[in-house]
Amino acid sequence: MLAAALVGAQDTSRSEQRRLLPEDLIRIQVFNQQQILADIPVGQDGNISAPFVGLVRAEGKTPNELERDLAELYTKRLKLREPIVSVTVLKFRIVTASIGGAVTRPSTYEVRPGDRILSLLNQGGGPIRDLADLRRATLRRRATREVIPIDLYAMLTLGDTTQNYEVQDGDELTVPEERRNRILVQGAVLQPGAFPYREPMTLADAISLAGGEVRYRSRFSRTLIIRERAGQPGQYTRIQADFVRFVKNGDQSQNVVLQPGDFVYVPETNTPDFNQISALANVAFILDRFGNGGFLGLRLFGR
Repeated sequence: MLAAALVGAQDTSRSEQRRLLPEDLIRIQVFNQQQILADIPVGQDGNISAPFVGLVRAEGKTPNELERDLAELYTKRLKLREPIVSVTVLKFRIVTASIGGAVTRPSTYEVRPGDRILSLLNQGGGPIRDLADLRRATLRRRATREVIPIDLYAMLTLGDTTQNYEVQDGDELTVPEERRNRILVQGAVLQPGAFPYREPMTLADAISLAGGEVRYRSRFSRTLIIRERAGQPGQYTRIQADFVRFVKNGDQSQNVVLQPGDFVYVPETNTPDFNQISALANVAFILDRFGNGGFLGLRLFGR
């Protein structure tokens, strides 16, 4: 019966591949040594209390590796001659990894031996189109606290799987939001918010994405665009556009061509308070969306 169990253990490829973790339940047997039979959990410290030999390190080892370690201990301490040790996993602790950020279903998922980053990404429903920054994903290893940069764009678009690492217990895959390649539209529009930038993009495109005017409130003739000055972090140009002239008269000069990171504001009055507009820009929101600390000391310059 024990010989059959040994064969069965050898056939259980998952047991051989998966390294032992705390809370796994294993059975230890030694052929022709009936007194050595025990079902033992792997402790939170990674050790087991093996029959007749005491504490033995188990975490991080495969069942086969633990069998060899126990065989050496039983040979030395019990003077057994070439003991045949069997370590069988009765119950695996559920191994989980999490995925968060700009994915469809951020959560914690069960992972199996051999699962890799793309498997975890698939469980999370994949990246959210136009929102995910695929080039700047990170994998955080719980065991070592190491944070590994991951280029998901290379994996998904170029077929480069060199960074498709195997997922380990407690790993955290984070797909950040694209921060620079967007515009922000606020003020008297129906649906204010951040929108993906698509070249070429104009003021008319931005206002359309934001749902258009709020009747009796929008003052499109005083539309304001705030743009960071090239090569001057923390300094911003204030561009005023009379969007009404574009709509009514076809004046293309008022349909400003936007750049990534532009902040568009539609006021509710013909005499907007520019200091108030700066406050309404919501510094914390812009820092989160655009990743630019320059808005903390926003300085506006005329066109």
